[in-house]
Amino acid sequence: MTTKKQTEKTIFGNHILKNLLIIIGCGILIIVLALLLLGLYTRHSQNVVVPTLEGLQVNEASTILHGKGLEAQIVDSVYRRDAVPGAILDQTPKAGNKVKEGRSIYITIYSRTPQQVSVPGLVDYSTRQASALLNSLGFTQLSMEEVPAEYSGLVVAVKYRGKTLTPDEKVPAGSPLTLVITSGTIADSLNVDDEYIVAPEKNGGRNSDPQEGAIDNSFF
Repeated sequence: MTTKKQTEKTIFGNHILKNLLIIIGCGILIIVLALLLLGLYTRHSQNVVVPTLEGLQVNEASTILHGKGLEAQIVDSVYRRDAVPGAILDQTPKAGNKVKEGRSIYITIYSRTPQQVSVPGLVDYSTRQASALLNSLGFTQLSMEEVPAEYSGLVVAVKYRGKTLTPDEKVPAGSPLTLVITSGTIADSLNVDDEYIVAPEKNGGRNSDPQEGAIDNSFF
């Protein structure tokens, strides 16, 4: 009876150990397979050196990148008058870096048309405030046009190519603008430049010489 119990216990104990070994083996196998699949997915051995794209046109850069298994993606554009429209200004990642095949290279190009910027309403702003605000928006070519008014140095309008702009109207970035400002003088509508004052005579209002400055009293 005792021998039978020991035999069942031994068999039961071997069964538990065998299951534990199977579980451990399966776990190791899963880890190894996961590492192999991860290596295939990330393609550790398939790095590509990023070429230099700055200065090239987008179609030229796309052809070069396509040959290396990469793609070009435009993310921004900047306008400059002296730049070649459509040329690449910047790239990310930079040239010489190693990336995986299929990676997108983000590029910034020179725009063919200037960016449109809203000009805020500047009526009643001082000349200094208006100039500073426009300079911060990229409008550095400012000219002044004065109009007569009671106060001086206040903006009454902003013009672009002779047209008065409405608040928040958009114009090409960096365009020359004209600030119409008050000069502090009101023009004389009669265009009278000088005033003539006749001094009273000392001898009772009568002129000793009737031929010089004679006044006809009948007028009064």
